[in-house]
Amino acid sequence: MMPPPIDARVCFGVGLLKDLCLSAAPTGDVMLSSAINTDTPGTCTQVLTQAGSPASAPELCVIAGKTVTVQGTVTVQGSRALVLIGADTVTVVQGATLEASSTSNTNPRRAGAGANVGACAKPGAAEGDVGGGGGGAGGSLATKGGDGGKGNLNASMGQHTTQGGKAGAMQPAPTLLRDGCTGGKGGDSQSIGGVGNGGAGGNGGGAVYLIAGTSITITGDVFASGAGGDATNNNAGGEQGGGGGGTGGMIGFDAPTVTINGHVVANGGAGGGGGGQNTGGKPGGDGTTIKWNTQATPGDGGTGGPQGIRIATGAPGTAVVLTTSIDGPDADTGGGGAGGGLGIITVYGTLVGASTVSPAPTTHP
Repeated sequence: MMPPPIDARVCFGVGLLKDLCLSAAPTGDVMLSSAINTDTPGTCTQVLTQAGSPASAPELCVIAGKTVTVQGTVTVQGSRALVLIGADTVTVVQGATLEASSTSNTNPRRAGAGANVGACAKPGAAEGDVGGGGGGAGGSLATKGGDGGKGNLNASMGQHTTQGGKAGAMQPAPTLLRDGCTGGKGGDSQSIGGVGNGGAGGNGGGAVYLIAGTSITITGDVFASGAGGDATNNNAGGEQGGGGGGTGGMIGFDAPTVTINGHVVANGGAGGGGGGQNTGGKPGGDGTTIKWNTQATPGDGGTGGPQGIRIATGAPGTAVVLTTSIDGPDADTGGGGAGGGLGIITVYGTLVGASTVSPAPTTHP
């Protein structure tokens, strides 16, 4: 039996999101050129659920048309993951960006579409102490995040060396569209700012999925990287442990032919710097995007303390084939936050190109 013509189809997808059925066949050409919030009424052509949504998997905000074209910078936020369906084609044109990354270093900070919803292996808690908290662990998804650095290595007067958080296990191959995983919180200093002042873990990257009846063409960029681990860069962050970086999120493509000549990236964020005796460190760099095959920059450590005291930066993030040496450094004050693991890129169909993609895509011909 022949499939229905493009103009009459209502069900789409052969892979992870198989047979997504709309209430009516898509009509008209959709042009996307400005920010999208998937929670805003009227934004989605249709909202669909997945198994476990919305509690443990994001709902799907579907935007559908006969063709869907992304031009300009389209930043995507909201609790729902974004799914673009083109009955014929989906195109991200040269110079355009579909951006679902989470960030700790933008103003305002941002959580990508569908972030912080999916089930994750939770990082172990970092210890706190008046002499310096341990660093937070990196989030784990397609690869394992790093462990947080130790704090208060020069412990004395009844204190103890604080342990950094331990990263959870990498997650199994997904059976639904999901987001990235958050990094772990750094340990509290318990002296300046009180309990709760450890650096927050970075958010995991968001989730986007593109489906087309004939072809997907990416000449521009699609990003879903994780945020850097946080830190409090003033005296309230003194001797706190740095936060762990979040993982990259998930990007999916489903079409008979998928051509990628731009950047497609879901990298992990870097760890936040540990606090010195006077001030906290700085947030770790957000997961890289255009610099797709380089690691996010660690957050600097804080300031203050006697000559020779060890103050820790955070650990770098992750990128394609760069997934080791991401444990947070140890310190006499607050331990460094760890780097977050890689996200997921999956392709259903014949893949053409894809020379600037991180992590390496999982293909399903």
